[in-house]
Amino acid sequence: MKKYLKSLCMLLLTVNIFAEYKFPIKNPYVATIVGSSKIMIDGIPKTVPIKEFQIPMLKSANIPKNMWYDKEFKFSLSKQKGRAPLIYVLSGTGSAYNSTRTQNFQKIFYNAGYHVLTVTSVFNSNFILNASNSRVPGVLIQDGLDLYNAMGDMLDKVKIEENLEISDIYLMGYSMGATHSAVLSYLDSVGKDFNFKRVFMVNPSINLYYSAKILDEMLTRNIKDKAEIVKIIDEVMKVVKKNISPSDLQITEESIYSIFEKEELSNKEMQRLIGLAFNLTAIDLNYVVDQINGTNIYSRETPRKFGSMYPYFKDINFANFSDYLNKLAYPYYLKILGGDLKFNDMIKYGDLRIIRSYLEKENKIAVVTNEDDFILAEKDKSFIQDVFKEKSLIYPYGGHCGNMFYETNVKKMLEFLEKGVLNNEI
Repeated sequence: MKKYLKSLCMLLLTVNIFAEYKFPIKNPYVATIVGSSKIMIDGIPKTVPIKEFQIPMLKSANIPKNMWYDKEFKFSLSKQKGRAPLIYVLSGTGSAYNSTRTQNFQKIFYNAGYHVLTVTSVFNSNFILNASNSRVPGVLIQDGLDLYNAMGDMLDKVKIEENLEISDIYLMGYSMGATHSAVLSYLDSVGKDFNFKRVFMVNPSINLYYSAKILDEMLTRNIKDKAEIVKIIDEVMKVVKKNISPSDLQITEESIYSIFEKEELSNKEMQRLIGLAFNLTAIDLNYVVDQINGTNIYSRETPRKFGSMYPYFKDINFANFSDYLNKLAYPYYLKILGGDLKFNDMIKYGDLRIIRSYLEKENKIAVVTNEDDFILAEKDKSFIQDVFKEKSLIYPYGGHCGNMFYETNVKKMLEFLEKGVLNNEI
């Protein structure tokens, strides 16, 4: 009877939350494309003071000539006048420190009184080339250690060069950056370099392989074969040329979404677009990791400094994240960790469940996600609720990161970071 009453209460609470949440976009694919880069709260400035930095690291000395533009690790700071709390913002999968979404969070936190340091994703070429010790990202603890060290270097630099006065240090991340936020909190519980006061996770992946597989399949299940991708890219480029001048041309996930947000697309077309945007990140990942490690999976030729990249990318042939794990990551870790390592064993190292015992007892971390976030399995949402309990909130809709700049979401995030309590009522 008690179990029944508890279930009934949870159901009524859920219905109440769902009924009052006023985020205007109910379709998860529309939310992801239209809402994921739009600030939907008043009072946030269009610009904030931003200063960019570069740090030469040990790996920076060994960067291929054709990747000269990525030499040295890059990040940015928004500095308050005088003493203030500092927050690190960890970017989503493959995104740079200056991507639109990361800069949106930078504006929100600066406006709330924080110094803000923005951090590039471990799957971005700049991070892989300069800050990754393995140069084969995908294992959470290893990637977390690389992030931890890079963030320490960032802090040292701005303390010295900017005389930064800091009260407390906070951490937040979105998408894969949220996943890494949990790992960094775990590492800092031992290292104590930052002593993060609070950690906020927005739309994390729980199992890296599962989430990537879902995004891969959004493209593959909506096309006949890889040859069709060429046609889709041609269609995208036609629209791109109408909307972006050649001097501003940057084909990223965010630019694709911004260009197509006003187009009337079917669910299938939107899934295909989301999958294509993710595939572009995966292509870059396959290319960089293959070349920098000399594995010659896709090509035996190293491009010249200003040579044509077409032959190389032709050999990659739209390789996705599953290709990366199977062809590059697994062989690497099999060699490093020994011949008994199975593929499924490697996948476990990309799952937050490996630090479950830490997360269950840590009270300074909060997690928000969406019921219709397609990168999560049902068991992943259950994991979030079971592990983080009252410091978790699953909104009824918003897709993947589609509602993270919505007024309700932003206010709850800032409130938790300030007070340490996540208000589960909407």
